[in-house]
Order: sequence, then C-alpha cells, then structure tokens
Amino acid sequence: MQTALPTHVAAANRLTARWCTVAGSRDFVVSGCGVWPLLAVLAESARGPARAELADAAGVAADDGIAAAARMWRELDTAQGISAALGVWHQSGLPIHDAWRSALPPDTVGTLTDQAALDAWASRHTDGLIDSFPLQLSPDTLLVLATALLARTGWQDPFQDNVFEPGSGPWRGHRGPGLARFTRNLDDVSVLAAAEPVTRMVVRGDNDLDVHLLLGADSPADVLSAGFGALDGSILAGGPPRPGTTGPGLRVREVTATGNSVELQLPPFELHDHHDLLAHAGLFGLRTATDRGHGHFPAVSPEPLAISQAAQEVRARFHATGFEAAAVTAIGMMRAAMVLPHAALSVEVTVDRPFGFLAVHRPTGTVIVAGWVAEPPAA
Repeated sequence: MQTALPTHVAAANRLTARWCTVAGSRDFVVSGCGVWPLLAVLAESARGPARAELADAAGVAADDGIAAAARMWRELDTAQGISAALGVWHQSGLPIHDAWRSALPPDTVGTLTDQAALDAWASRHTDGLIDSFPLQLSPDTLLVLATALLARTGWQDPFQDNVFEPGSGPWRGHRGPGLARFTRNLDDVSVLAAAEPVTRMVVRGDNDLDVHLLLGADSPADVLSAGFGALDGSILAGGPPRPGTTGPGLRVREVTATGNSVELQLPPFELHDHHDLLAHAGLFGLRTATDRGHGHFPAVSPEPLAISQAAQEVRARFHATGFEAAAVTAIGMMRAAMVLPHAALSVEVTVDRPFGFLAVHRPTGTVIVAGWVAEPPAA
C-alpha cells in the first residue's frame, strides 16, 4: 500500500476523514473526494476571506486549486473501475469570464436549463445509481457546479451468500443474510497500531478499486481515522497475522492443513445518504461564501455571487460479487444581496460502531467513499 500520498490525494482524504468525524451515529456514507474538487476550484475563484476559508478547507494553495482539481479528475477518470465527471451550468444571462471558463477542463461549462436536465446528468454519469440531482433549482439559481463519481469493482475472490450469525461481539445472537469466503493471502489482514487496535481486512477488487473493512472497539471517527492513517503512513499497519496476533474480530490459530487460509464473514450492506453540506459549513470552508451581503467570486463573473446551496447524494453497495458506489455533489450560487446572516444547524452524535469501510483507488490511495455500518440487515 502506497504511503507517500500525492498532495492533492492527501488533501482530499483529509477532508473525507474530517467529515467522518461529524457524520453521526447512524449508518452513513460520504464522499469527500466528490466535494474536494469543487472546493479547490472555488478557492482559486474566490477573493477575500472566502478564498482563505475555502483553501484551508481544501488543503490546497488557492492559486493552484483549479489545476489540482483537474489533475485529480484526470487520474480518476482514467482509472479502471472509476469514472468522474465535472459540470458547470449558468443562466444564459449571467456573464462568465473567459479566463475562468478556459481554465476548466474542456466542455465543462454549459447553460442552465431545468431540473430534468440536471437529474439526467446525474443519472447518466452514475449509470442510474443516483437518479436525481442533489440540488433543487430555484428562480434565483444563477450558477451550479457539480461532480459525479462512479466506482465499481468485482472481487478477485467472490463471496458466497450465507447466514450471518456471529458467535461473539456486539452482534452476538443476530441472525440474518451474510457473506463468507476463504482465501489464502495473509497480507490482506493487519492490525493497525492506533490508540485502540483496529483490524483491517483488504477486499481486493479485480480492477483499481479495493475496499478496506475496519473493525475496532473505539468510536466510528477513531476507527475510520485509523484507516486513513494507514493509507498515509501516519499509523503503522502490522504485518501478516501470526500466532498470538490479536485484534477486534480477529482469531488466529495454528492448524494442520495444506496451506494458510483467511476466512472472512460479514453482512452485505447497501447505504444511501443525502447530505446538506451547509449544515457543516465550517468543515467545507463555506461560511463566508454564503454571506450574501456581497459577492465572493469575481474571477467567475462580474456579477456578485454567493453560495446558496451545497449538497451531496451518495450510494454504496457491498455484495457477494463486488462493490459499487456513486456520488453526485453540487454547489449552487445566487446573486449576492443585502440579507441578514443566518446560523447553520450542526448536530453531532458519536456512538461506537462495529465496522467502517473505505473504498480506495489503489494506485493513488484516494478514498472514493467512506462509511460506517451500524446494524446488520434483519433476517
């Protein structure tokens, strides 16, 4: 596993990790990878305090934001098993600076028409996994920026459908649908040396995408943080398990057999989330940019613009033969006008959970989606 992550990959992963710390106590799935390019583009496009806030949230030098976003998009869109799209639409009467338009990838900017066209764009670029755009257009919407991500892989070693009936741990006594398989690669299993040990199982895809399952006794934020730390090398991943190796959900025995074996049992899962990014405006560097008292993006248009909406629609599914995930993230802008500032509601709940997951682009270490499964499916 690569540990010296490229700067833009490390920045996007940090955003996803920070988002996981405020994601709450329920099942969730998030894609900081879908948000990050938009923040990077907006950082270079903004001026004043909004520029600094967006650059800080994206973890990128503001002057390099558009180039960094374009680099990530090229890497993802040429990866096996991953496709990426970037779209910008503006009302026909809104002037757009030629320099800003030309700095974006070709054919990115179009005319804003109606909700149906945006819904169709989301569905087309996620192969129907997400059939509605995360923002609802209003007459005040002048500009929309969006990303779409689709990640799919089959397993190198598929699972068998089974009954999931764990004999220990928080889910002891549960009975429901499950997945099971035997493989021989001990390197897929490691114990991460976090403050509280985390067992990591890498489920390898047959293309550029792997899924890291993370099992720990600590909070969801801490367990997922350990997974991110193992990607960038800040947390040590122990070697293959040996007799005496211990970790959450891990049992290592010496047996008489013809070779090593790794047995993995877990429930299948399917998650769908809608996120209002303005509920955590500070996390995404969007506090100042939503102040409609004056414009914040003079590099985009001579009209004063402020952010009015920001949302993400995301799905992830882990099943016997593979994994698929899709995310559509969008930010809408309206004309700035004198209004009273408003406070965003932020609700944070942390409850200890059984396992999290990271869908990782193997060559770069980019986390496409991250999430947590709170409960196994019922029988």
